[in-house]
Amino acid sequence: MFYKSSGVDINKANDSIKAIRSFLDNNIGSYAGIFPLKDVLNKYREPVLVATSDGVGTKLQLLKKYGRWDVAAQDLVAMNLNDLVCMGATPLFFLDYFSTSALNKEEFVSFIKNLKNILDEFECNLLGGETAELPGVFSQNSEDVAGFAVGIVSKENIFDYSKIKVGDKIIGLKSSGIHSNGYSLVRKLLQEKKIDFSEELLNPTRIYVKQTLALLKNIKGAAHITGGGLIDNLPRIIPDGLYAYINVSWEIPRVFQIIEESGVSKNEMFRTFNMGIGMVYIVDEDNLTYVKNIIKTRFSEEVIEIGEIRDIVEVKKAADINQKVKISY
Repeated sequence: MFYKSSGVDINKANDSIKAIRSFLDNNIGSYAGIFPLKDVLNKYREPVLVATSDGVGTKLQLLKKYGRWDVAAQDLVAMNLNDLVCMGATPLFFLDYFSTSALNKEEFVSFIKNLKNILDEFECNLLGGETAELPGVFSQNSEDVAGFAVGIVSKENIFDYSKIKVGDKIIGLKSSGIHSNGYSLVRKLLQEKKIDFSEELLNPTRIYVKQTLALLKNIKGAAHITGGGLIDNLPRIIPDGLYAYINVSWEIPRVFQIIEESGVSKNEMFRTFNMGIGMVYIVDEDNLTYVKNIIKTRFSEEVIEIGEIRDIVEVKKAADINQKVKISY
């Protein structure tokens, strides 16, 4: 009896690790990754490390089916680094976890190579990771990926949500589509033939790291719009006694219109998907024009004004405000 007969091929795993060493800069294959802190710490006053972990979800099943490991890599980076910068942190290093029923060397190497290239764009070090063959856990020919990111921020630059006040403006940056949340519903609709497959369903998640870091001193908070949409993500940064009034005046991307037309209620759409807004910032009205100019001049992108902060007690029908987000369709 050999280990290979149980579904785990050690030689294939070793060959895969050798293949990725050719384009990685560190000690991949050691027991742990090493990241020198001395030079980094000198750049920050009262430095604080910030960590996050996330995955791609069931979108990965669609991406695998169509061979889009490049998108899987970008989605994994986006889901982690977008969360990291919402704390004001600059990314430092990243670890990945690649688990599979049986390792496919070509798919694995493609994924890691794309992961490294995307992280390099944000000067984030791919420090290492774990590759696991789990034939008793996963069904045949299936995978899952997860990521772990660490960043750094000066304590004074961590967002203080208590400074958010009535009248502050809520602005957003466009998403590239569904991003990486809500795909269990998307896949069910595909299986039941209530929607047709389109390449738009595979669009990579946008990464908002550079935009957010460029605005740190001019915004009061940032919210990455992931699972739960605007309804569940905005409350994370809104102080008690206030709420976000959202006026849906932007053009909802066609992909969401198709899903809604298949029989999903509008309220369910806004609780499940980003609905075209991938990152939200809260900004003082006096800084609004300046923030818009930064995004337009540096990133050639238009800011979307989506709402404002209001006081719950000033609402005549306060009983209607049962959460921190009210959406006007």
